[in-house]
Amino acid sequence: MNAKISYYRLRILIIIGVAFLTQSCNKLLDVNPGEYTLTSGGFYKNKAELNDALRGVYSFLASGDLYGSAMLGRMGLDADEGYINNSVDRGTIGYYDASTADTKILFYWRAVYAAINNANAILAQVDNPEIEIDKAERDNIKGQALFLRGYYYFMLLTKFGEVPLVKKPTSSSGSMDVYLPRTSLKTIYESIVEDMEQASALVYDINNVESSGRVSKSVVWGMLARVCLHMAGEPLKDLSKYNEAAKYAKMVIDTKYHELNPSYKQVFVNYAQDKYDPKESIWEVEFYGDGKGVYKNIYGTVGRTNGIKYAGTDGLSFGYSVGVTYTTEWLYNLYEANDLRRDWAIAPFRYVNDQKEYWTASANKLQRNAGKFRREEEILLPRNPSSTPQNFPLLRYSDVLLMYAEAINESEGNPENALKYINQVRRRAKGIAVEGGNTSADLPSGIPYSDFKTEIKNERARELCFELLRRDDLMRWGMFYNSMKIRLSQIPSGTSGYLVQARLYFGNVSLRDIRWPIPSYEMGINNQLEQNTGW
Repeated sequence: MNAKISYYRLRILIIIGVAFLTQSCNKLLDVNPGEYTLTSGGFYKNKAELNDALRGVYSFLASGDLYGSAMLGRMGLDADEGYINNSVDRGTIGYYDASTADTKILFYWRAVYAAINNANAILAQVDNPEIEIDKAERDNIKGQALFLRGYYYFMLLTKFGEVPLVKKPTSSSGSMDVYLPRTSLKTIYESIVEDMEQASALVYDINNVESSGRVSKSVVWGMLARVCLHMAGEPLKDLSKYNEAAKYAKMVIDTKYHELNPSYKQVFVNYAQDKYDPKESIWEVEFYGDGKGVYKNIYGTVGRTNGIKYAGTDGLSFGYSVGVTYTTEWLYNLYEANDLRRDWAIAPFRYVNDQKEYWTASANKLQRNAGKFRREEEILLPRNPSSTPQNFPLLRYSDVLLMYAEAINESEGNPENALKYINQVRRRAKGIAVEGGNTSADLPSGIPYSDFKTEIKNERARELCFELLRRDDLMRWGMFYNSMKIRLSQIPSGTSGYLVQARLYFGNVSLRDIRWPIPSYEMGINNQLEQNTGW
């Protein structure tokens, strides 16, 4: 068993080492590996080393096992909004055809736990008085590490359910602290909330952070709202958390700093062009460069993996994209004809012979790619066929407004006090000023609770589709399995390749897919783990 543990530790160290090497010279992930060293006892000697270690915790978000590649359309996270059309992912979680040995699931588990271990190492030492650092800076580093630990546990909880809760750094290859049973959902959620609430008092206000890649008070409050909505939903069903979700979302709103970008399209153009807009995009995963020279390890695949399919590799036209993510007829029809989001979120064209060919009205919508992350908007030329500099959103202000509206409706049983917030999102979608007298896009006063609840669910799909939130939303609403089977029933008969892929994706779904399997390799290492139902 010790040999297995040693191999496992070696894998974590390799992942950690790679994470430190995948850092940008101009962004949050800026680290000089030559300057970052730890003593044999793992002691951070100064402020610079603490900051470098913190950047290492952030860097896992950008790893290829998480938002850097695997999660982008290849792990079924878009749920009923779209489907995968990528033959190399057949027989994996991407097609809901996973096994306990699925490598994408295993590497997800490993990357998240390695990030947690790094955060734990910082938290074990950050208060050491021998490290010379200003109190505010020390608190800010501590707060970010606390929040990130909580967020990474949230990433585990929403996919696997109960997992081992580890809140101290692992110490040695033979340490018994890796032999842990799964911790209850309630306990892990309480730990997440505790970490994030502590963090909210320690991190800087959003006006004082250098980019949307950094955790600020707005990030913490917004994510606390999301966590509380999940606690209020399936399977925990702690309905008191709707009040808490409303409280935290309102704290973001009450900063008076955040506002919707007048242009929905521009939100995503900004990601492609490395332009920060923290008023709308509160937190995002950062990528940078063209994959060459000093930027060779800090790129992502946003737009390449989940963009509009294009095979050209000259780097000067539209930008190569595998384009694995396709939409559903249901999502397309969810938009009204004058909703400006529809033809941005769902590409109205395809690339044929280096030209844009617009789809005809009669063409099946299942042929359309997700269109939010467009490589043609990148300004870094030539466009590398293997990598992109596009950032990826983790929390947008429109999400906060919709979370607040949902939480108010659920906690008060009356949507009247929530209308203003969903209507801001709806107005922006129609190109109307969010403040003013034009009410043509608004939901009406007096709408019943149940109708408003349905509108919230649909509005989240229209606004946030392909941002990797849908699967988790459906899970907390208790709608996942039925929604996926309804989409299956809506696929027409036929032998066209895209129809075959769509039927595979939706047809493979079973009740066990409410949770991912605990990786079999991890089960072999830790004999106290128990497998999820059906796996």
